[in-house]
Amino acid sequence: IVKKTLQPLYIFTGEEIAIMNIYIDKIAEIIGVKPNRVDSVSSIFSRLQNQSFLSKPNCYVIRDDREYMQQENVWESMNLGTVQGDNIIILIYTNLDKRSRFYKQHTDRLVEFEKLIPEVLAKYIKRDIGLDIKDGVQLANICDCNYSRIILESDKLKQLAAAKDIDIHTAYQIALQERLIYIEPKDVIFDLIDAACKRQVQRSFDLWEELKLINESPLGVISLLYTNFRSMLLVQSAGAGADITKRTGLTGWQVKLAKEKGVNYNIGELVSAIRTIRETEKGIKTGAIEQQMAIDYILTSVL
Repeated sequence: IVKKTLQPLYIFTGEEIAIMNIYIDKIAEIIGVKPNRVDSVSSIFSRLQNQSFLSKPNCYVIRDDREYMQQENVWESMNLGTVQGDNIIILIYTNLDKRSRFYKQHTDRLVEFEKLIPEVLAKYIKRDIGLDIKDGVQLANICDCNYSRIILESDKLKQLAAAKDIDIHTAYQIALQERLIYIEPKDVIFDLIDAACKRQVQRSFDLWEELKLINESPLGVISLLYTNFRSMLLVQSAGAGADITKRTGLTGWQVKLAKEKGVNYNIGELVSAIRTIRETEKGIKTGAIEQQMAIDYILTSVL
């Protein structure tokens, strides 16, 4: 695409729709047209075959055409461009079975648009609105690395900065404080527990900062931390054996999760972590520890 050399057929898949749309627009721009969204390959098949060499080419975009996936007799000619001539066809599939014949026959035409990591998205955010990398990483995480959401929130920040005549960093801080940026609390809290269990230090603190912005209850976080660290301790202490669910009182699923996460701590560290969590919870209830300091204290002590 950068060299303006196009294929007659593209197959796009993946959850990052915004970046996919950027590519579609760029492909259409190269041949001097707007994307033309149609229902199926069969709906334009006769048009493709009868098109005059004087006609202007089209960029056809077709979503989830399951019928085409069964039409093996035209795959090769479509790949070579003998059917569509100067037209470009972009097939979009929400998901594809990598074991299928269709997938295997089109690997050289297939582009998967997966979510980008926060650090890469932060560079895009900095390029687009000038927000520094650290805040950009946080914004990317808040938006679950969804570029469509990031674009919307970035536009919101630009409008806020213009309306109040302030810089973008100040606009971002105001947006966080006044909850102008949407945060999904339930997802964030479980991400925090997962990060703590996996001993991901920076990610744990970043997620806690997000939760503080929406006034998440520290006691709720503490309860989940205790439950998860206790499960990891029970599983490690029980050792191997088919009857581990009976000996620990945990379900098979809980045992599986505890085994996956528990490798990041030894038994002594888990015992110490549970003691810290319980003492902190007790301190909150007796007034000895401030709620807003509790999670920072636990994360610093445990991680």
